[in-house]
Amino acid sequence: MNLFGLWFDTPWAFLGLLVVPLLVWRVLRRARFGRVPAPAAESMSGQPQGVVARLWWLPDALRIATITVLVVALARPQTNDRQVITGEGVDIMLALDVSASMNAVDMSEEALETTLAGGEVPPNRFDIARKTLEDFVLSRSQDRIGLVIFGPEAWLKYPLTLDYARLVRTLRGLVLDSGFQDPETGKCLNGCTVSGAGTAIGDALGRAYNRLRRTTSKSRIIVLVTDGKSEGGTLDPLAIARHIASLPQDEAVHIYTFLVGTPDRTWLPAVDFRGVMRTDTRGLPIYQRPQRAFATDPELLRQIASLTGGKFYESYDAEKFQADVKDLERTVFKTKVHVNHTDIFVPLALAALLLLACEWLLRFTRWRSLV
Repeated sequence: MNLFGLWFDTPWAFLGLLVVPLLVWRVLRRARFGRVPAPAAESMSGQPQGVVARLWWLPDALRIATITVLVVALARPQTNDRQVITGEGVDIMLALDVSASMNAVDMSEEALETTLAGGEVPPNRFDIARKTLEDFVLSRSQDRIGLVIFGPEAWLKYPLTLDYARLVRTLRGLVLDSGFQDPETGKCLNGCTVSGAGTAIGDALGRAYNRLRRTTSKSRIIVLVTDGKSEGGTLDPLAIARHIASLPQDEAVHIYTFLVGTPDRTWLPAVDFRGVMRTDTRGLPIYQRPQRAFATDPELLRQIASLTGGKFYESYDAEKFQADVKDLERTVFKTKVHVNHTDIFVPLALAALLLLACEWLLRFTRWRSLV
């Protein structure tokens, strides 16, 4: 039982306090009905009243205090010293989709117009995913985190590390493929980090797992963020998931999958025939509906998560994605609070003994004639 910030191990002992009102009533009754000790009564006749006579009730008060303190001691009060235990670190591989479809903006037409009217460029799927993952990385303290990016293939961008600042700089340095290539070189026109012509989910899972299987951490997870279905690459994502699911418990890897975006409120930057983004008079991008809906495969992501003991999230906009990542943190990174109970029975028992000694001392000295 918790009371006044203390934990009481045997709260039933408080039943002993029922005797206290009876003792108080007994003392008050003595005073009310004139059963006052002789020296005190003599003072009422006009004689000077001494200290002893005025404090005739003190031995009784000490007895009541002794019983009260003793009862509290028998209830075994203990202080609560809370100790936060973060546990061992978790090894985490982030697998981030950098395909060209991540350029899409997911919001209603009204919200898009409002954002542009305010002179702001609306964040696309990639911007939202990157910023949310940056915040996620910076919120960790003992977890090693690595980064894999994937388009038509998968690349390891950063190995498992505790250097969160450098990992975040790597995330911020990623340039998404605009979706248009130089006809002569085949390279993207905007100096993208990697080509965005594909979504090799299987390769991404394979690379991420390859890093995690070499670690000795007891907790290992993959966080997969994508907006499309598996296209390109050489590895079957379900085959990777089934292999991971077959591992013994001490080698387990849990995969948490995030499907970002929604086909119902999708906008893409408009481009001219040269593949250059069109802008308005303020230099802001002009947006248009995509000619065809982006292919997605939520069932695949759901299966991957289910097979490996992870969880599937369908994050249709920025707010939902951020909330889902928070849910991931609550699910995987449970903070444990250990409460140390320090018993204070002995100090209270000694206090009760001291009060009892004082009462006896009074009853066998000058107060003896009053009781």
